[in-house]
Amino acid sequence: MNIYVLSVVEGQEWILPRQADDYQLFSMLCGRKQTRWHPPGMEILREHDDGMLRRYSDFPWLGEHVLIPRARALKLLRPTLEPYGEFLPLRADEPISLFNVTTVIDALDEERSKIVRFDDGGIMVIESLVLRADAIGGTEIFKLPERADGVRISDIYLQETIVRRIGELGLKGIAFNLVWSDEPAGQGRIEYSGVEKGISTASSLTRFWAGLRRRAGF
Repeated sequence: MNIYVLSVVEGQEWILPRQADDYQLFSMLCGRKQTRWHPPGMEILREHDDGMLRRYSDFPWLGEHVLIPRARALKLLRPTLEPYGEFLPLRADEPISLFNVTTVIDALDEERSKIVRFDDGGIMVIESLVLRADAIGGTEIFKLPERADGVRISDIYLQETIVRRIGELGLKGIAFNLVWSDEPAGQGRIEYSGVEKGISTASSLTRFWAGLRRRAGF
């Protein structure tokens, strides 16, 4: 069994809340279904500061603890993901959703893992992760329990089967790092790079007109 976590692809598109207070929404999901969800406004970062376009991603990046599929990815992955959570709408300039993982498994072997804790006993960092394969079984995607004396914010954990399926579906702009295996060898990183693009036309025009204005003395 090989277990992976989400990882950022260099230069990929990001997605960020428009309101700073909304970051907390994504840190307080706690593996529970959301009954009072109010879709936050999100901004997809498609360009770097220099105007170069970021690599296209079917899953714009926000963090290891959330999975945000675009409409194409959602359509292709819905049958795979649906048993393990729910899809929550987000407000952006295109259809996009949050996949809220509600499958929680107490699979962390705390005695064999190397853990750095806060003074109150909560887990600060898991330096060396050991999971219990018998607890995971055939579950393909899950989170660890989140509680004050344990994991504060759980990453999303994925079995290699679902990681490979994402690649077979042709989805791009997402990567996975191997965090635990009970097999002799596993591929340490699996990456499906997004499409690399050039300079944004809008940004190029903006810089062009700005240059003309400077030369004209404005």
